[in-house]
Amino acid sequence: MVFRSFAAAALGAAAVFGAPACAQMGAGPPQTSEPGVAERFVAETGRGWQEAIVSVRDLAPVRDFMVDIAGYEVMETGTLDPAWLAAWDLPQGAGGAYALLRSPGKSVGWVRLVRFDGVEQDLIRPGAQAWDQGGLFSLMVRSEEAAEMADAAHARGWSVFNQPQIFQFGPLSIKNVVVRLPDGVNLAVYSRVSPPVEGWDDLEGFSYPFNAMAMVHDIEAERAFFEGGLGFSPFWEGDYIDTEEVDTNFAMPNNLSVEIARRTAILQQREGEDGRIELMQFVGLSGEDFSNRAVPPNLGILGVRIPVDDLAAVLERLAAQGVSPAAGPQTRTLAPYGEITWTAVRSPSGILIELYEQP
Repeated sequence: MVFRSFAAAALGAAAVFGAPACAQMGAGPPQTSEPGVAERFVAETGRGWQEAIVSVRDLAPVRDFMVDIAGYEVMETGTLDPAWLAAWDLPQGAGGAYALLRSPGKSVGWVRLVRFDGVEQDLIRPGAQAWDQGGLFSLMVRSEEAAEMADAAHARGWSVFNQPQIFQFGPLSIKNVVVRLPDGVNLAVYSRVSPPVEGWDDLEGFSYPFNAMAMVHDIEAERAFFEGGLGFSPFWEGDYIDTEEVDTNFAMPNNLSVEIARRTAILQQREGEDGRIELMQFVGLSGEDFSNRAVPPNLGILGVRIPVDDLAAVLERLAAQGVSPAAGPQTRTLAPYGEITWTAVRSPSGILIELYEQP
């Protein structure tokens, strides 16, 4: 299947370890509480990823952008629990802090910002082009006006991958821009020009992240991991090539937009836009491989956390594919989920996936 407009087809087809210091599960400002007394949250399984784990040098810039521009709520803040740091084999003396954020009232698509202290760090994707493999490229959100999000980023001295683009997908007219936040964190912002988007109530600023995109060099191997191992299925799959030379949302040279197919699989665990994983391979372009860098304490979008009903069964399916845990399984306590059985695995391209089961 070949679509002759990449961006239009792609869209139209449509902590890490913490000891909490405060909790806020409803609207309004965060309320201080003693560690361990926050209301326990039971995540819904079969809905894709619950939260994205984002490693930054300083919590404030990204946190303040999400709070000030999009009205995100700070649900939890705290220090990084030494037990979790040890689980990742980080050196003794490592520390840090985290802030768990969400779009107001949303029970999915959370963002856990993590700052590591006392350890050496590298960028997961240093100087990377869009087609380079390694880690997660972006978190996708919707907005009333994507161009305003580019302006908000520029006002903070940040940049974008592309000027906001308007493109057609059937009867839909859509605008997109990929905003570069600090520390290699990309936010892909989409807004509807016409007709008005329906079913979204958090578009002022930008919505909760509903999709996480990864650039890969072997899309079939990645699909086997997510579909056979983690129970995802394709929402959309195909190759995208533009019919005329255009400025793409991945900073690819314009003349290559009509030559290079962007092979894509948008995967989900159930119908709906929550917790999706989008895999993309630039067919005909080779690039760097940063797969081994997508691990704590490195900087960028580290990975996503997925709740499961039966962790042992998931690990058995992954073992049949030759995938072994990178950490765990272990019993740990993680706010706001309480006691969990947790493990971490890595996809063939190095995407870090944390799996957890709640009793």
